[in-house]
Amino acid sequence: MYKQLKRWGERRHPNKNKGWVADKYWLTVGENNWKFSTKDGYKLYGHRETPIKRHIKVKGESSLYDGNLKYWATRMGKHPELSTRKAKLLKNQKGECKYCEAYFKEGDLIEIDHIIPKALGGKDEYKNVQLLHRHCHDKKTATDIKKMKEQKRACFHVKEVIREERIEVKVS
Repeated sequence: MYKQLKRWGERRHPNKNKGWVADKYWLTVGENNWKFSTKDGYKLYGHRETPIKRHIKVKGESSLYDGNLKYWATRMGKHPELSTRKAKLLKNQKGECKYCEAYFKEGDLIEIDHIIPKALGGKDEYKNVQLLHRHCHDKKTATDIKKMKEQKRACFHVKEVIREERIEVKVS
């Protein structure tokens, strides 16, 4: 790998000497004195620095087409019968409802919920949404509505009523 990077640097800077190319691209990073990197902090990771990702075996006779979409969405983060958003949320939540902390089962009605409701200033982003059972979503929505009513009582703002007059237009 070193030879390829050295050759690349020399081709990229044909009018510079080899020492200049080495000083530009091989820097001291931490305790490593000879690391291919930039002054911006980008560096080429070595084998030791690459995280190990273990493969998880597929359970029993499971197949992508057997209808067990919760298992596959939780495992892969995607499924042909499930929206991308729900599949990613299922994978991030590891198949678990964030309200009751029970696992989703086949046949459960799953709904997307905003952690901070949009009416209270929450945004429609992945970090502000979660998957809940339908009944858990109903309970959480009820508590959110109570919070909104309490906040409205705490506010002393007077809202102006805008009235519009009706204008009649003759169509010829």
